[in-house]
Amino acid sequence: MAKPQKITGLNPKRSFRENACIILPQKVEEVYSWEQFIRDPARREELHNMRISVKRLRYTMEFFAVNYGKHFSDFLETIIELQDILGDIHDIDVVLEVLTNYKENLQPAELSGVDVLIERTSETRNSDYQAFLEKWEQLSVTDFKQKLLAFITS
Repeated sequence: MAKPQKITGLNPKRSFRENACIILPQKVEEVYSWEQFIRDPARREELHNMRISVKRLRYTMEFFAVNYGKHFSDFLETIIELQDILGDIHDIDVVLEVLTNYKENLQPAELSGVDVLIERTSETRNSDYQAFLEKWEQLSVTDFKQKLLAFITS
């Protein structure tokens, strides 16, 4: 699992809002540090680490939400959507690993049923992965990262 990046620049004498403006951008950057791996569907561990980083960003945003207005909820909702999609992909990766390991102990006559299940589960994973890439592309095209960073530091 990805270790959280160390937060720098905090000052306990600063306000809750001022520290939010320090912490949140660093959490956003942690998420985007995994972007270099997302175009390769075989990078399962990195996608999982991105999911963990998105989850950390989400909970940090929820913690600091009191500092921001209604528009902040829109950003948070997008982060939740990303977490859900990446969570679905990870769940399927775990199921595929379990099925593959289970298959090793089967008799030849029993393999076809598990093979079909693996194939269908893989198709679902591919579909979810494509949905993630489309969502990520949409966020890139609309400058989501820059808008979020500008909003949380204003």
